[in-house]
Amino acid sequence: MPRPAKNETWSTIKNALKGWDAARLTELVHDLYQAGPENRRFLHARLVGAQAEIEKYRQLVEDALYPNPCGNKPVRIGEARRIVQHFRQATGDQAATLDLMLTFVEAGTRQAADLGYGNDSYFRSLENMLGDAVAILSTLPMNERDHICRRMKGIATLATSIGWGYGDTVNEIVDSILEDDPACRDDAQQV
Repeated sequence: MPRPAKNETWSTIKNALKGWDAARLTELVHDLYQAGPENRRFLHARLVGAQAEIEKYRQLVEDALYPNPCGNKPVRIGEARRIVQHFRQATGDQAATLDLMLTFVEAGTRQAADLGYGNDSYFRSLENMLGDAVAILSTLPMNERDHICRRMKGIATLATSIGWGYGDTVNEIVDSILEDDPACRDDAQQV
């Protein structure tokens, strides 16, 4: 990716905005809102809130990872990853981001199990997203972890039928969470 020109930096923009009044800033945000759907989603997620917008993001992730098998859209795992990162940046909401990350892994795993789709880079992307989700899990309060652990266990169960070492890797990750995280240990005993 080419480096931005010297005048294409955040500090250049920040300096240009100095002294703008509220009306002019509002007009700029409006223009950004009108510029495209990604900007609109970002502004809604940032200003309306994660819980109000997560369903839209969840649907985008699912459509990218498990498009209609009878349609002509390809699997777009890179786009799905960007959508998750976009949501995380827009909201800063760790619990909602973790939810979206698990949606990513669930949809990708379901697609692979149902249709036999996947290759090494596809499964590596799913594994990486699951690893990112695990890193967030420990930051959540204990009372918010039990349903996450159940979802992870469901992913592991579904992944068991998938080759490429994916099922084994997912089961290792989830087993370590079930052993190490107190909320997940309790969940494991209840299941």
